[in-house]
Amino acid sequence: MPSIIIDKKPSGDYIRIVESYRDQDGKPRTKTLYSLGRVDSFSPESLKRMGQRLYELGGGNLKDLLGEQVSEEGRYNYGFLLVYRKILHYYGLDRIFQRITKKKKLTFSLTEVVLLLLIERLNDPCSKLGSFFHQEEYLGLAQVSLQHLYRSLDYLADHSQLIQQTIFQTGRDLFNQKLDVVFYDVTTFYFESEIEQEGALRQKGFSKDGKIGSTQVVFAMLIDRYKQPIGYKLYSGDLWEGYTYTEMVESLKKEYQIENIVLVADRGMLNTDNLQVTVDKGYEFIMGERLKVLPKPIQARLIDLDNYHHQWMSSSVGSEREPVKVRYTVLEYNERKIIATYSEKRAEKDRQEREEKLRKAELLLKNPTQLKKKAHHYYLKNTEGEKYVVDTEKIKRSEKYDGFLAIAYHAKGLSHEQVLDHYHHLYQIEHSFRTFKGYLETRPMFHWTNKRIQGHICLCYIAYSMLNHLQLRLTKQGTPLTEQTIRTHLSKMQVSLVKQADQYFYLRSKTSEISQQLLQAVAEKNLPDLFHKDQIIKYL
Repeated sequence: MPSIIIDKKPSGDYIRIVESYRDQDGKPRTKTLYSLGRVDSFSPESLKRMGQRLYELGGGNLKDLLGEQVSEEGRYNYGFLLVYRKILHYYGLDRIFQRITKKKKLTFSLTEVVLLLLIERLNDPCSKLGSFFHQEEYLGLAQVSLQHLYRSLDYLADHSQLIQQTIFQTGRDLFNQKLDVVFYDVTTFYFESEIEQEGALRQKGFSKDGKIGSTQVVFAMLIDRYKQPIGYKLYSGDLWEGYTYTEMVESLKKEYQIENIVLVADRGMLNTDNLQVTVDKGYEFIMGERLKVLPKPIQARLIDLDNYHHQWMSSSVGSEREPVKVRYTVLEYNERKIIATYSEKRAEKDRQEREEKLRKAELLLKNPTQLKKKAHHYYLKNTEGEKYVVDTEKIKRSEKYDGFLAIAYHAKGLSHEQVLDHYHHLYQIEHSFRTFKGYLETRPMFHWTNKRIQGHICLCYIAYSMLNHLQLRLTKQGTPLTEQTIRTHLSKMQVSLVKQADQYFYLRSKTSEISQQLLQAVAEKNLPDLFHKDQIIKYL
């Protein structure tokens, strides 16, 4: 029967078609039917075409040769599990969840359940019911029941303080970053419900999302200059944001043992009690000042551009925010220094916002029933007979503040430029809240009990911490990536379960350069191109 052999010679490898036979003495022999020449004289494509043609001439079906008998039985994502499970381990949260599982004698693995919820939140946020139905889309995750998904939130709520402290301390150790400035701010997360219950976290209050009438909770958070979270607290939705500050400052000492920092916060936190507790705890502060409520003589000096003899340009803060150039002046008032800044860009923004409110006022005047609660926001005033008119005096008062911003501070070791730079970076916590609300879709929330709400927030906090951790590692290795780029490329990291005859194999999709960067950032190896189904435990 003819066959192909390769002759290895000093001058190269040669292809021959030979036929085996036995001579008259019965000894096996071969004879050359045709010599094709050196192997390297053929391209892979030409050899493939010859092989396919020979197979067809022999009566074979070309479809069988091309492997079309191989069928795809399923397709799964492995990127989110591979990357975020590694980060969960870096923080040591998997060990905490294992201890809880053992201590509470749970019949399920809390680690596996929370990992599924985290991956879903970081991939495509949805309800807990949706996560239950999506779990089969991931390779290497143990199957969990729906009731365990909900119960896991209770355990997250019970251990939220331990989780926060672990994330904070591990983050400090991993990146070895100095903690000298802490940013503090508050936001709200709303519910698709207007029903209030006495003593519940869900209450109506001032919504930072403009959801008038909806119940909400107040979320207060501390981060460092790298957006690494330090801690958070959850409050009733009707609590004024300024009242959250004292407890958060006290927790820095009591729960985190943090010394010698500068606290940076927006003007919503500025009041006598908050300033006093900051000083009493040994901290310094930089806060937004309420320029319009300062004494008239102080205001007059701060909005007189003849007093503005200094100039400051913000440091580079990445592509998400342009550098800012401002003029500024400084004075001392009531045991603190006040820096007032002015920029033409901000003045133009203030003018545009006022004009937009005046346009809205014209619409409201045509529908007076909506005016009672909103009139003062749109430069309207009520005259005799419940008739509303444009308040021209209020407009004039507003115009004189266009472009001005005031900052109060008490920080002995900082220059004016450093104070401005720290306050300018307060936008970092605004970006963090944007991640919670947009990327992680923390709200609207659909949980009703306090414990489930607390567990849901804790879950989103862990997800935020893991995402920021990954971005810091990517930046450290010189390959910074946006949140959406990370999500897109982790989503593309897939394997197909293929069947050939009675054998099952996993075939990995082509890995992009960015996918490799994501794996390198967490020191994780990629899956092989092809491996048997039974080897899944070896790689995951």
